[in-house]
Amino acid sequence: MHLFRPDSDRENFWKLIFRIIVALVLIQIARALVMNSLWFAFGYTNNLTLFHLFNGLSLIIVGTILLLCFKPSLKDLGLDWDDIGLRNRILYLLGSIFLIFMALTPYILTVDPEMLVIGVVFGIITPLFEEMLFRGYIWGKFDKKSEKSEYNGVITGITVTLLFGIWHLGYVDVFLIHPLKVGNLTILLLSKLAIGLVLGLLVGYARLKTGKTYLSIILHGLWNVMAP
Repeated sequence: MHLFRPDSDRENFWKLIFRIIVALVLIQIARALVMNSLWFAFGYTNNLTLFHLFNGLSLIIVGTILLLCFKPSLKDLGLDWDDIGLRNRILYLLGSIFLIFMALTPYILTVDPEMLVIGVVFGIITPLFEEMLFRGYIWGKFDKKSEKSEYNGVITGITVTLLFGIWHLGYVDVFLIHPLKVGNLTILLLSKLAIGLVLGLLVGYARLKTGKTYLSIILHGLWNVMAP
């Protein structure tokens, strides 16, 4: 069995991969420029709270620009709500509340502003940005290309997961300017790649089974806040 109809579909699929890789590189460059500009404006201080805050702001700014430029629908992002049953709506709502609670718990226990910023950035902002981008918009693009294939969900899941893993290499600037000068850069990037692939499989499976991005966002957020 062929995964795609001959040649033309295969060629279009690889063209789509190329276009998306170029787009992801540009998005990472834009994020890095915003992050580094904010960090530079404050003199590259050793303030970790500001560092994480600027990291989150860079995602918000770039994400907002992308939404304004491309104007995706809720369906494009896997966030359309109309065809979700009442039970699943309740589960998504409860899962979101639990995620927010877990993201804020370190701050509640310590009353440390840094813990609040870290919880919000990694537990809420990052999952929203990355999941709407990967399991939402990009997933939908690949699904349309492979929709005539018997294996379209598997093809989409594997492709998006690989792109998601590679995406994490683009955070190299965060390691380079981190106030704590964390570890060996090569090892850090390889670990980010591996973690991205494992996480991508988990949230990709959730997207595949539910047909929506909600559970992927919740699982991604919980992964981030519970990671050691």
